[in-house]
Amino acid sequence: MDSKEGFLNPDGQPVKRPDLLKWLCILSFIGSGLSGFSNLFVWLAYDQMDEIRAQFLFDLPEFDTLLSGGKRFFLSGFIFYSLSFFGVYRMWKLRKAGFHVYTGSQVFLLILPLVFIPSFPLSVLGLMITAGFIVGYAANLKYMT
Repeated sequence: MDSKEGFLNPDGQPVKRPDLLKWLCILSFIGSGLSGFSNLFVWLAYDQMDEIRAQFLFDLPEFDTLLSGGKRFFLSGFIFYSLSFFGVYRMWKLRKAGFHVYTGSQVFLLILPLVFIPSFPLSVLGLMITAGFIVGYAANLKYMT
């Protein structure tokens, strides 16, 4: 087995990671990594957010809406983005189980704001982007074991 590219096919040749899968994974690593980090930061600094906002002189109603979700909202976001990142890592290693972890965490991430912030509208754009990534990953399941 070639650890860099994944597995050996029946001819003994290394299985090459398809370009679409490679780009989906790179974009997902960036998105899940940055989102997970920002959720962790807000969770850790939640009690100081009013002070931070006053120090940097910004007042965004959307920020107030997100903060109304409470600390558990950001901790849950961090957990699900971390699971999403792990799922992408497994797909990068050509493991089908990563697809299921990624898909489940992304569905929960779509639902999360609706649970913690009742006034939060469902993001149609977020739904379409998530569906596009899931469909893209599903098209590459045949390359995974």
